[in-house]
Amino acid sequence: MTILPLTNFRLREPAQEGPVAATATPAVISIKAPGYLVILTSVILPDPPARKRPLTQDMREIAQLILAAAVPTKHPAEFLRAVLDASPFGVVALDEAGRVRLWSRGAETILGWREEEVIGRALPSEIELLSHSGHDVEVRLVRNDGVAIDVMARTASWQEGTVVIVADNRREREIRDLMKREEEALTQVRAERRFRELLEAAPDAIIEVDEEGRILTLNAVTEASFGYNREELLGQPVEVLVPDRARAHHAGHRARYEAHPVTRPMGSGLALQGRRKNGSTFPVEISLSPLKSEEGFRVTAVIRDITDRKEVEDRLLAVQTKYTGELELRNREIERANRHKSEFLANMSHELRTPLHTVIGFSELLAEELQGPLNANQKRFVSHILKDSQHLLSLINEVLDLSKIEAGKVQLNREPVDLGAVIEDALSSIRPRILDKSIDLETDVASPVLVDGDRMRLKQILYNLLSNAVKFTPKGGRIRVDAAKADGFARISVTDTGIGIPPEERESIFDAFHQVGTSAGGMREGTGLGLPIAKRLVEEHGGRLTVESEPGRGSRFTFTIPLKGNE
Repeated sequence: MTILPLTNFRLREPAQEGPVAATATPAVISIKAPGYLVILTSVILPDPPARKRPLTQDMREIAQLILAAAVPTKHPAEFLRAVLDASPFGVVALDEAGRVRLWSRGAETILGWREEEVIGRALPSEIELLSHSGHDVEVRLVRNDGVAIDVMARTASWQEGTVVIVADNRREREIRDLMKREEEALTQVRAERRFRELLEAAPDAIIEVDEEGRILTLNAVTEASFGYNREELLGQPVEVLVPDRARAHHAGHRARYEAHPVTRPMGSGLALQGRRKNGSTFPVEISLSPLKSEEGFRVTAVIRDITDRKEVEDRLLAVQTKYTGELELRNREIERANRHKSEFLANMSHELRTPLHTVIGFSELLAEELQGPLNANQKRFVSHILKDSQHLLSLINEVLDLSKIEAGKVQLNREPVDLGAVIEDALSSIRPRILDKSIDLETDVASPVLVDGDRMRLKQILYNLLSNAVKFTPKGGRIRVDAAKADGFARISVTDTGIGIPPEERESIFDAFHQVGTSAGGMREGTGLGLPIAKRLVEEHGGRLTVESEPGRGSRFTFTIPLKGNE
Protein backbone atom coordinates (compact mmCIF):
# COMPACT_ATOMS: atom_id res chain seq x y z
CA MET A 1 0.00 0.00 0.00
CA THR A 2 1.26 3.47 -0.90
CA ILE A 3 1.02 6.45 1.58
CA LEU A 4 1.33 9.94 0.02
CA PRO A 5 1.07 13.39 1.65
CA LEU A 6 -1.57 15.52 -0.10
CA THR A 7 -2.63 19.12 0.38
CA ASN A 8 -5.68 19.36 -1.92
CA PHE A 9 -7.94 16.56 -3.08
CA ARG A 10 -11.55 15.71 -3.88
CA LEU A 11 -13.51 13.00 -2.10
CA ARG A 12 -16.94 11.40 -2.51
CA GLU A 13 -19.20 10.83 0.44
CA PRO A 14 -21.51 7.74 0.33
CA ALA A 15 -24.70 9.78 0.28
CA GLN A 16 -23.54 12.05 -2.53
CA GLU A 17 -22.99 11.29 -6.19
CA GLY A 18 -20.64 14.13 -7.07
CA PRO A 19 -17.16 14.83 -5.63
CA VAL A 20 -16.81 17.11 -2.57
CA ALA A 21 -13.83 19.50 -2.48
CA ALA A 22 -11.71 19.65 0.71
CA THR A 23 -8.33 20.93 1.86
CA ALA A 24 -6.16 19.01 4.29
CA THR A 25 -2.83 19.06 6.12
CA PRO A 26 -0.91 16.03 7.42
CA ALA A 27 -2.26 12.82 8.75
CA VAL A 28 -5.38 12.38 10.82
CA ILE A 29 -7.94 10.33 8.92
CA SER A 30 -7.72 7.80 6.11
CA ILE A 31 -10.08 7.44 3.19
CA LYS A 32 -10.16 4.65 0.66
CA ALA A 33 -9.13 5.55 -2.86
CA PRO A 34 -8.23 3.22 -5.70
CA GLY A 35 -4.72 1.96 -4.97
CA TYR A 36 -4.00 4.61 -2.26
CA LEU A 37 -4.43 5.29 1.44
CA VAL A 38 -5.18 9.03 1.91
CA ILE A 39 -4.20 10.52 5.34
CA LEU A 40 -5.81 13.81 6.51
CA THR A 41 -5.95 16.11 9.53
CA SER A 42 -7.80 19.43 9.81
CA VAL A 43 -10.47 19.22 7.18
CA ILE A 44 -11.59 22.60 5.93
CA LEU A 45 -14.89 22.37 4.10
CA PRO A 46 -16.00 25.07 1.64
CA ASP A 47 -18.70 26.50 3.95
CA PRO A 48 -17.48 28.95 5.12
CA PRO A 49 -14.33 29.18 3.00
CA ALA A 50 -10.82 29.64 4.46
CA ARG A 51 -11.89 28.90 8.08
CA LYS A 52 -9.94 26.26 9.98
CA ARG A 53 -12.14 24.04 12.06
CA PRO A 54 -11.38 23.41 15.72
CA LEU A 55 -10.03 20.15 17.08
CA THR A 56 -13.48 18.83 17.96
CA GLN A 57 -14.67 19.40 14.39
CA ASP A 58 -11.68 17.42 13.09
CA MET A 59 -12.63 14.60 15.42
CA ARG A 60 -16.25 14.71 14.23
CA GLU A 61 -15.12 14.44 10.58
CA ILE A 62 -12.84 11.55 11.50
CA ALA A 63 -15.67 9.64 13.14
CA GLN A 64 -18.04 10.24 10.22
CA LEU A 65 -15.52 9.36 7.53
CA ILE A 66 -14.32 6.25 9.33
CA LEU A 67 -17.86 5.00 9.76
CA ALA A 68 -18.76 5.92 6.20
CA ALA A 69 -15.59 4.58 4.56
CA ALA A 70 -15.86 1.38 2.55
CA VAL A 71 -13.33 -1.17 3.72
CA PRO A 72 -11.60 -2.94 0.78
CA THR A 73 -12.40 -6.59 0.28
CA LYS A 74 -8.72 -7.44 0.18
CA HIS A 75 -6.75 -7.17 3.41
CA PRO A 76 -9.38 -5.14 5.31
CA ALA A 77 -7.60 -5.59 8.66
CA GLU A 78 -4.35 -4.21 7.28
CA PHE A 79 -6.21 -1.28 5.82
CA LEU A 80 -7.89 -0.42 9.13
CA ARG A 81 -4.63 -0.83 11.06
CA ALA A 82 -2.90 1.53 8.63
CA VAL A 83 -5.65 4.08 9.21
CA LEU A 84 -5.39 3.79 13.00
CA ASP A 85 -1.58 3.78 13.15
CA ALA A 86 -1.38 6.88 10.96
CA SER A 87 -3.69 8.92 13.21
CA PRO A 88 -2.34 10.89 16.24
CA PHE A 89 -5.75 10.47 17.88
CA GLY A 90 -6.74 7.56 20.02
CA VAL A 91 -9.50 5.45 18.44
CA VAL A 92 -11.36 2.99 20.63
CA ALA A 93 -14.24 0.73 19.47
CA LEU A 94 -16.56 -0.80 22.06
CA ASP A 95 -19.18 -3.51 21.43
CA GLU A 96 -22.65 -3.40 22.87
CA ALA A 97 -21.41 -5.15 26.02
CA GLY A 98 -18.81 -2.43 26.53
CA ARG A 99 -15.85 -4.65 25.68
CA VAL A 100 -12.95 -3.19 23.72
CA ARG A 101 -12.96 -4.38 20.15
CA LEU A 102 -10.42 -1.90 18.75
CA TRP A 103 -7.52 -0.03 20.46
CA SER A 104 -5.38 2.12 18.20
CA ARG A 105 -1.73 3.03 18.63
CA GLY A 106 -2.86 6.61 19.40
CA ALA A 107 -5.03 5.28 22.25
CA GLU A 108 -2.07 3.36 23.59
CA THR A 109 0.12 6.52 23.47
CA ILE A 110 -2.48 8.83 25.05
CA LEU A 111 -3.96 6.52 27.71
CA GLY A 112 -0.97 4.27 28.49
CA TRP A 113 -2.55 0.77 28.15
CA ARG A 114 -1.20 -1.58 25.46
CA GLU A 115 -3.62 -3.17 23.02
CA GLU A 116 -3.23 -6.67 24.47
CA GLU A 117 -4.09 -5.31 27.95
CA VAL A 118 -7.56 -4.10 26.95
CA ILE A 119 -8.80 -6.04 23.89
CA GLY A 120 -11.85 -8.12 24.79
CA ARG A 121 -12.17 -6.48 28.17
CA ALA A 122 -14.16 -3.61 29.61
CA LEU A 123 -12.49 -0.24 29.78
CA PRO A 124 -10.24 0.21 32.81
CA SER A 125 -12.04 2.03 35.63
CA GLU A 126 -9.70 5.03 35.27
CA ILE A 127 -11.03 5.72 31.76
CA GLU A 128 -14.53 4.25 31.82
CA LEU A 129 -15.87 7.82 31.46
CA LEU A 130 -14.99 7.53 27.77
CA SER A 131 -17.93 5.27 27.12
CA HIS A 132 -20.33 7.89 28.47
CA SER A 133 -18.67 11.05 27.16
CA GLY A 134 -21.33 11.76 24.59
CA HIS A 135 -20.55 14.53 22.12
CA ASP A 136 -17.50 16.83 22.08
CA VAL A 137 -16.48 17.13 25.73
CA GLU A 138 -13.32 17.69 27.72
CA VAL A 139 -12.71 14.88 30.21
CA ARG A 140 -10.08 14.43 32.92
CA LEU A 141 -8.77 10.83 32.98
CA VAL A 142 -6.02 8.98 34.79
CA ARG A 143 -3.46 7.23 32.60
CA ASN A 144 -2.18 3.73 33.27
CA ASP A 145 0.89 5.29 34.93
CA GLY A 146 -1.32 7.28 37.36
CA VAL A 147 -0.87 10.66 35.66
CA ALA A 148 -4.04 12.71 35.31
CA ILE A 149 -4.61 14.13 31.83
CA ASP A 150 -7.25 16.25 30.13
CA VAL A 151 -8.53 14.92 26.82
CA MET A 152 -11.13 15.83 24.24
CA ALA A 153 -13.49 12.91 23.58
CA ARG A 154 -16.00 12.33 20.76
CA THR A 155 -18.34 9.34 20.59
CA ALA A 156 -20.31 7.99 17.66
CA SER A 157 -22.46 4.87 17.16
CA TRP A 158 -21.64 2.09 14.75
CA GLN A 159 -23.43 -1.17 13.83
CA GLU A 160 -22.05 -3.19 16.70
CA GLY A 161 -21.46 -0.59 19.41
CA THR A 162 -19.64 2.72 19.94
CA VAL A 163 -16.55 4.40 18.50
CA VAL A 164 -14.64 6.83 20.77
CA ILE A 165 -12.00 9.21 19.41
CA VAL A 166 -9.64 10.74 22.01
CA ALA A 167 -7.34 13.77 21.53
CA ASP A 168 -4.62 14.64 24.06
CA ASN A 169 -4.95 18.33 25.13
CA ARG A 170 -1.51 18.46 26.68
CA ARG A 171 0.25 19.30 23.45
CA GLU A 172 -2.20 22.08 22.72
CA ARG A 173 -1.88 23.35 26.33
CA GLU A 174 1.89 23.19 26.09
CA ILE A 175 1.74 25.26 22.94
CA ARG A 176 -0.58 27.80 24.64
CA ASP A 177 1.70 27.93 27.66
CA LEU A 178 4.70 28.38 25.43
CA MET A 179 2.97 31.16 23.53
CA LYS A 180 1.96 32.80 26.82
CA ARG A 181 5.52 32.65 28.12
CA GLU A 182 6.76 34.02 24.85
CA GLU A 183 4.26 36.91 25.05
CA GLU A 184 5.26 37.62 28.65
CA ALA A 185 8.90 37.59 27.67
CA LEU A 186 8.15 39.93 24.78
CA THR A 187 6.23 42.26 27.15
CA GLN A 188 9.19 42.21 29.52
CA VAL A 189 11.56 43.03 26.69
CA ARG A 190 9.32 45.91 25.61
CA ALA A 191 9.10 47.21 29.19
CA GLU A 192 12.88 47.04 29.56
CA ARG A 193 13.32 48.80 26.22
CA ARG A 194 10.85 51.51 27.31
CA PHE A 195 12.64 51.87 30.64
CA ARG A 196 15.96 52.25 28.84
CA GLU A 197 14.45 54.85 26.49
CA LEU A 198 13.11 56.85 29.46
CA LEU A 199 16.42 56.48 31.28
CA GLU A 200 18.38 57.77 28.31
CA ALA A 201 15.91 60.62 27.71
CA ALA A 202 16.31 61.97 31.27
CA PRO A 203 18.11 65.35 31.48
CA ASP A 204 20.05 64.32 34.60
CA ALA A 205 22.60 61.63 35.32
CA ILE A 206 20.93 58.52 36.79
CA ILE A 207 22.70 55.56 38.37
CA GLU A 208 21.53 52.50 40.30
CA VAL A 209 23.78 50.86 42.90
CA ASP A 210 23.41 47.68 44.94
CA GLU A 211 23.78 47.31 48.70
CA GLU A 212 27.56 47.00 48.30
CA GLY A 213 27.73 50.27 46.39
CA ARG A 214 28.47 48.76 42.97
CA ILE A 215 27.05 50.57 39.94
CA LEU A 216 24.45 48.42 38.16
CA THR A 217 22.78 50.85 35.77
CA LEU A 218 23.60 54.25 34.29
CA ASN A 219 22.43 56.45 31.45
CA ALA A 220 24.18 58.44 28.75
CA VAL A 221 24.07 61.67 30.74
CA THR A 222 26.14 59.94 33.45
CA GLU A 223 28.80 59.12 30.84
CA ALA A 224 28.79 62.70 29.54
CA SER A 225 28.84 64.31 33.00
CA PHE A 226 31.61 62.19 34.54
CA GLY A 227 33.69 61.42 31.44
CA TYR A 228 33.52 57.61 31.71
CA ASN A 229 32.04 55.20 29.21
CA ARG A 230 29.43 52.69 30.32
CA GLU A 231 31.76 49.69 30.49
CA GLU A 232 34.19 51.57 32.74
CA LEU A 233 31.53 52.26 35.37
CA LEU A 234 29.39 49.11 35.43
CA GLY A 235 30.34 47.00 38.44
CA GLN A 236 32.58 49.70 39.90
CA PRO A 237 32.06 51.16 43.40
CA VAL A 238 30.09 54.38 43.33
CA GLU A 239 32.95 56.07 45.21
CA VAL A 240 34.80 56.50 41.89
CA LEU A 241 32.35 59.40 41.30
CA VAL A 242 33.03 60.94 44.74
CA PRO A 243 35.79 63.54 45.27
CA ASP A 244 38.90 62.23 47.03
CA ARG A 245 38.39 64.29 50.19
CA ALA A 246 34.90 62.80 50.78
CA ARG A 247 35.54 59.24 49.57
CA ALA A 248 36.69 57.80 52.91
CA HIS A 249 33.39 58.66 54.63
CA HIS A 250 31.06 57.77 51.79
CA ALA A 251 30.69 54.07 52.69
CA GLY A 252 29.47 55.11 56.15
CA HIS A 253 26.93 57.46 54.60
CA ARG A 254 25.64 54.60 52.43
CA ALA A 255 25.29 52.30 55.43
CA ARG A 256 23.31 54.90 57.35
CA TYR A 257 21.03 55.46 54.38
CA GLU A 258 20.41 51.71 54.04
CA ALA A 259 19.41 51.62 57.72
CA HIS A 260 16.84 54.40 57.14
CA PRO A 261 15.95 54.32 53.43
CA VAL A 262 13.63 57.13 52.34
CA THR A 263 13.30 59.19 49.20
CA ARG A 264 15.11 62.45 49.98
CA PRO A 265 17.81 64.85 48.79
CA MET A 266 21.34 63.81 49.65
CA GLY A 267 23.35 66.06 51.98
CA SER A 268 20.62 68.63 52.46
CA GLY A 269 22.20 72.03 53.03
CA LEU A 270 25.66 70.85 51.97
CA ALA A 271 27.65 71.82 48.90
CA LEU A 272 27.96 68.45 47.10
CA GLN A 273 30.43 67.77 44.29
CA GLY A 274 31.02 65.01 41.77
CA ARG A 275 34.39 63.78 40.49
CA ARG A 276 35.07 63.36 36.79
CA LYS A 277 37.39 60.76 35.29
CA ASN A 278 40.12 63.40 34.84
CA GLY A 279 39.99 64.25 38.56
CA SER A 280 38.18 67.57 38.24
CA THR A 281 35.10 68.25 40.35
CA PHE A 282 31.80 70.02 39.68
CA PRO A 283 28.82 71.03 41.88
CA VAL A 284 25.86 68.64 41.94
CA GLU A 285 22.47 68.07 43.53
CA ILE A 286 21.58 64.44 44.31
CA SER A 287 18.21 62.83 45.04
CA LEU A 288 18.11 59.30 46.48
CA SER A 289 15.32 56.72 46.12
CA PRO A 290 15.46 53.25 47.76
CA LEU A 291 14.22 50.09 46.04
CA LYS A 292 13.87 46.60 47.53
CA SER A 293 13.71 43.93 44.85
CA GLU A 294 14.25 40.19 44.53
CA GLU A 295 17.90 40.89 43.82
CA GLY A 296 18.26 42.79 47.13
CA PHE A 297 18.50 46.40 48.25
CA ARG A 298 19.02 49.00 45.50
CA VAL A 299 19.38 52.76 45.49
CA THR A 300 18.65 55.03 42.53
CA ALA A 301 20.53 58.34 42.51
CA VAL A 302 19.51 61.24 40.26
CA ILE A 303 22.52 63.55 39.88
CA ARG A 304 22.03 67.06 38.49
CA ASP A 305 24.99 69.12 37.31
CA ILE A 306 24.39 72.63 38.70
CA THR A 307 27.59 74.21 37.36
CA ASP A 308 25.74 76.82 35.29
CA ARG A 309 23.32 77.65 38.08
CA LYS A 310 26.17 77.89 40.58
CA GLU A 311 28.05 80.30 38.34
CA VAL A 312 24.94 82.51 38.06
CA GLU A 313 24.44 82.36 41.83
CA ASP A 314 28.09 83.26 42.42
CA ARG A 315 27.82 86.22 40.06
CA LEU A 316 24.62 87.38 41.74
CA LEU A 317 26.25 86.98 45.14
CA ALA A 318 29.25 89.00 44.00
CA VAL A 319 26.98 91.75 42.70
CA GLN A 320 24.89 91.62 45.88
CA THR A 321 28.01 91.78 48.06
CA LYS A 322 29.36 94.68 46.04
CA TYR A 323 26.15 96.69 46.19
CA THR A 324 25.52 95.78 49.82
CA GLY A 325 28.93 97.16 50.67
CA GLU A 326 28.26 100.27 48.66
CA LEU A 327 24.84 100.63 50.29
CA GLU A 328 26.31 100.28 53.75
CA LEU A 329 28.92 102.88 52.87
CA ARG A 330 26.23 105.21 51.55
CA ASN A 331 24.12 104.63 54.68
CA ARG A 332 27.07 105.49 56.89
CA GLU A 333 27.68 108.62 54.83
CA ILE A 334 24.00 109.57 55.08
CA GLU A 335 23.98 108.94 58.81
CA ARG A 336 27.10 111.06 59.19
CA ALA A 337 25.64 113.83 57.03
CA ASN A 338 22.37 113.64 58.94
CA ARG A 339 24.23 113.88 62.23
CA HIS A 340 26.20 116.84 60.96
CA LYS A 341 22.97 118.44 59.77
CA SER A 342 21.35 117.95 63.15
CA GLU A 343 24.40 119.36 64.90
CA PHE A 344 24.46 122.28 62.49
CA LEU A 345 20.77 123.01 62.97
CA ALA A 346 21.11 122.78 66.73
CA ASN A 347 24.07 125.15 66.73
CA MET A 348 22.46 127.53 64.27
CA SER A 349 19.20 127.47 66.18
CA HIS A 350 21.03 128.33 69.35
CA GLU A 351 22.99 131.09 67.61
CA LEU A 352 19.82 132.49 66.02
CA ARG A 353 17.73 132.36 69.17
CA THR A 354 20.18 134.55 71.18
CA PRO A 355 19.87 137.72 69.03
CA LEU A 356 16.23 136.96 68.36
CA HIS A 357 15.43 137.08 72.06
CA THR A 358 17.07 140.51 72.12
CA VAL A 359 14.87 141.70 69.23
CA ILE A 360 11.75 140.37 70.92
CA GLY A 361 12.71 141.86 74.28
CA PHE A 362 13.34 145.38 72.92
CA SER A 363 10.18 145.18 70.79
CA GLU A 364 8.15 144.41 73.88
CA LEU A 365 9.76 147.36 75.73
CA LEU A 366 8.94 149.70 72.87
CA ALA A 367 5.37 148.42 72.78
CA GLU A 368 5.00 149.21 76.47
CA GLU A 369 5.95 152.90 75.71
CA LEU A 370 8.00 153.16 78.91
CA GLN A 371 10.39 155.54 77.18
CA GLY A 372 7.68 157.71 75.74
CA PRO A 373 4.51 157.45 73.66
CA LEU A 374 4.49 156.03 70.08
CA ASN A 375 2.43 157.33 67.25
CA ALA A 376 0.09 155.01 65.30
CA ASN A 377 2.64 154.06 62.64
CA GLN A 378 5.31 153.35 65.22
CA LYS A 379 2.94 151.11 67.14
CA ARG A 380 2.09 149.23 63.96
CA PHE A 381 5.77 148.78 63.08
CA VAL A 382 6.68 147.58 66.56
CA SER A 383 3.70 145.15 66.49
CA HIS A 384 4.93 143.65 63.18
CA ILE A 385 8.47 143.31 64.52
CA LEU A 386 7.27 141.57 67.68
CA LYS A 387 4.84 139.26 65.86
CA ASP A 388 7.30 138.15 63.18
CA SER A 389 10.10 137.73 65.71
CA GLN A 390 7.91 135.45 67.81
CA HIS A 391 6.94 133.48 64.69
CA LEU A 392 10.62 133.13 63.74
CA LEU A 393 11.43 131.98 67.27
CA SER A 394 8.68 129.37 67.03
CA LEU A 395 10.16 128.04 63.77
CA ILE A 396 13.66 127.94 65.23
CA ASN A 397 12.34 126.06 68.26
CA GLU A 398 10.72 123.48 65.96
CA VAL A 399 13.98 122.96 64.07
CA LEU A 400 15.83 122.60 67.33
CA ASP A 401 13.27 120.11 68.67
CA LEU A 402 13.48 117.96 65.54
CA SER A 403 17.29 117.98 65.68
CA LYS A 404 17.21 116.83 69.29
CA ILE A 405 14.71 114.09 68.52
CA GLU A 406 16.72 112.78 65.56
CA ALA A 407 19.90 112.89 67.64
CA GLY A 408 18.13 110.98 70.42
CA LYS A 409 18.70 113.80 72.90
CA VAL A 410 15.08 114.36 73.88
CA GLN A 411 14.41 113.45 77.49
CA LEU A 412 10.84 113.17 78.69
CA ASN A 413 9.99 114.32 82.20
CA ARG A 414 7.33 111.70 82.87
CA GLU A 415 4.75 112.28 85.55
CA PRO A 416 1.02 111.72 86.09
CA VAL A 417 -0.70 114.25 83.83
CA ASP A 418 -4.38 115.17 83.71
CA LEU A 419 -5.06 114.97 80.00
CA GLY A 420 -8.15 117.20 80.24
CA ALA A 421 -6.05 120.04 81.70
CA VAL A 422 -3.43 119.65 78.95
CA ILE A 423 -6.13 119.79 76.27
CA GLU A 424 -7.65 122.92 77.79
CA ASP A 425 -4.20 124.53 78.03
CA ALA A 426 -3.51 123.82 74.34
CA LEU A 427 -6.96 125.11 73.33
CA SER A 428 -6.35 128.32 75.26
CA SER A 429 -3.20 128.93 73.23
CA ILE A 430 -4.89 128.24 69.89
CA ARG A 431 -8.33 129.76 70.65
CA PRO A 432 -7.56 133.27 69.31
CA ARG A 433 -6.78 131.80 65.90
CA ILE A 434 -9.95 129.69 66.08
CA LEU A 435 -12.07 132.72 66.87
CA ASP A 436 -10.37 134.75 64.17
CA LYS A 437 -11.63 132.22 61.54
CA SER A 438 -15.06 131.78 63.16
CA ILE A 439 -14.46 128.03 63.53
CA ASP A 440 -16.81 126.04 65.76
CA LEU A 441 -14.90 124.14 68.47
CA GLU A 442 -16.31 121.00 70.11
CA THR A 443 -14.73 118.89 72.84
CA ASP A 444 -15.61 115.56 74.41
CA VAL A 445 -13.07 114.66 77.06
CA ALA A 446 -13.70 111.89 79.59
CA SER A 447 -12.66 113.11 83.02
CA PRO A 448 -10.42 112.42 84.68
CA VAL A 449 -7.91 110.82 82.28
CA LEU A 450 -4.46 110.44 83.84
CA VAL A 451 -1.61 109.60 81.51
CA ASP A 452 2.06 108.89 82.07
CA GLY A 453 3.83 111.59 80.09
CA ASP A 454 5.70 114.84 79.78
CA ARG A 455 3.18 117.67 80.25
CA MET A 456 5.04 120.18 78.10
CA ARG A 457 5.56 117.69 75.25
CA LEU A 458 1.94 116.54 75.37
CA LYS A 459 0.80 120.15 75.02
CA GLN A 460 3.22 120.53 72.10
CA ILE A 461 1.70 117.48 70.37
CA LEU A 462 -1.83 118.81 70.83
CA TYR A 463 -0.88 122.34 69.80
CA ASN A 464 0.77 121.10 66.59
CA LEU A 465 -2.29 119.03 65.65
CA LEU A 466 -4.70 121.87 66.50
CA SER A 467 -2.54 124.37 64.64
CA ASN A 468 -2.68 122.18 61.52
CA ALA A 469 -6.46 121.83 61.89
CA VAL A 470 -6.92 125.60 62.11
CA LYS A 471 -4.51 126.20 59.23
CA PHE A 472 -6.33 123.89 56.78
CA THR A 473 -9.95 124.50 57.89
CA PRO A 474 -11.77 127.33 56.09
CA LYS A 475 -13.73 130.02 57.90
CA GLY A 476 -16.95 128.78 59.43
CA GLY A 477 -15.60 125.21 59.63
CA ARG A 478 -15.57 122.90 62.62
CA ILE A 479 -12.89 121.33 64.84
CA ARG A 480 -13.58 118.60 67.39
CA VAL A 481 -11.32 117.21 70.14
CA ASP A 482 -12.14 113.80 71.73
CA ALA A 483 -10.33 111.95 74.51
CA ALA A 484 -11.23 108.56 76.04
CA LYS A 485 -9.67 105.46 77.54
CA ALA A 486 -9.10 102.33 75.42
CA ASP A 487 -7.05 99.19 76.20
CA GLY A 488 -4.64 100.80 78.65
CA PHE A 489 -4.18 103.94 76.56
CA ALA A 490 -5.67 107.38 76.35
CA ARG A 491 -7.01 107.87 72.82
CA ILE A 492 -7.05 111.50 71.66
CA SER A 493 -8.48 112.62 68.29
CA VAL A 494 -8.42 116.02 66.55
CA THR A 495 -11.00 116.16 63.75
CA ASP A 496 -11.50 119.01 61.28
CA THR A 497 -13.62 119.84 58.25
CA GLY A 498 -10.67 121.14 56.28
CA ILE A 499 -9.35 120.44 52.79
CA GLY A 500 -8.32 116.83 53.55
CA ILE A 501 -5.27 114.86 52.46
CA PRO A 502 -4.94 112.81 49.24
CA PRO A 503 -4.31 109.06 49.84
CA GLU A 504 -0.86 109.19 48.23
CA GLU A 505 0.24 111.90 50.69
CA ARG A 506 -0.84 110.25 53.96
CA GLU A 507 2.53 108.66 54.64
CA SER A 508 4.74 111.51 53.46
CA ILE A 509 3.03 114.14 55.67
CA PHE A 510 5.09 112.79 58.55
CA ASP A 511 8.37 113.46 56.70
CA ALA A 512 10.36 116.50 57.86
CA PHE A 513 9.79 119.71 55.87
CA HIS A 514 7.05 118.07 53.77
CA GLN A 515 3.95 120.21 53.20
CA VAL A 516 0.68 119.11 51.57
CA GLY A 517 -0.80 121.80 49.33
CA THR A 518 -1.72 125.21 50.69
CA SER A 519 -3.70 126.38 53.68
CA ALA A 520 -7.41 127.15 53.50
CA GLY A 521 -6.45 130.70 52.53
CA GLY A 522 -4.36 129.51 49.55
CA MET A 523 -0.94 130.21 51.16
CA ARG A 524 1.82 127.86 52.29
CA GLU A 525 2.50 128.36 55.97
CA GLY A 526 5.00 126.92 58.43
CA THR A 527 8.04 124.70 57.94
CA GLY A 528 6.41 121.30 57.58
CA LEU A 529 7.85 120.17 60.94
CA GLY A 530 4.72 120.16 63.13
CA LEU A 531 3.48 116.68 62.22
CA PRO A 532 6.94 114.98 62.14
CA ILE A 533 7.68 116.39 65.62
CA ALA A 534 4.27 115.34 66.92
CA LYS A 535 4.68 111.79 65.55
CA ARG A 536 8.15 111.35 67.05
CA LEU A 537 7.06 112.73 70.44
CA VAL A 538 4.07 110.37 70.50
CA GLU A 539 6.36 107.43 69.72
CA GLU A 540 8.77 108.56 72.45
CA HIS A 541 5.81 108.25 74.85
CA GLY A 542 5.13 104.70 73.62
CA GLY A 543 2.07 105.54 71.54
CA ARG A 544 1.06 105.82 67.88
CA LEU A 545 -0.12 108.64 65.65
CA THR A 546 -2.43 107.80 62.74
CA VAL A 547 -4.46 109.76 60.21
CA GLU A 548 -7.78 109.28 58.44
CA SER A 549 -8.70 111.73 55.73
CA GLU A 550 -10.90 112.35 52.72
CA PRO A 551 -10.07 115.15 50.30
CA GLY A 552 -12.64 117.95 50.51
CA ARG A 553 -14.22 116.62 53.72
CA GLY A 554 -11.53 116.89 56.37
CA SER A 555 -9.09 114.83 58.45
CA ARG A 556 -8.87 113.05 61.78
CA PHE A 557 -5.53 112.72 63.57
CA THR A 558 -5.54 110.21 66.45
CA PHE A 559 -2.75 109.43 68.88
CA THR A 560 -2.43 107.21 71.95
CA ILE A 561 -0.59 107.76 75.22
CA PRO A 562 -0.18 105.10 77.94
CA LEU A 563 -2.44 105.62 80.95
CA LYS A 564 -0.86 106.12 84.33
CA GLY A 565 -0.37 102.64 85.78
CA ASN A 566 -2.45 101.20 82.88
CA GLU A 567 -5.72 102.29 84.46
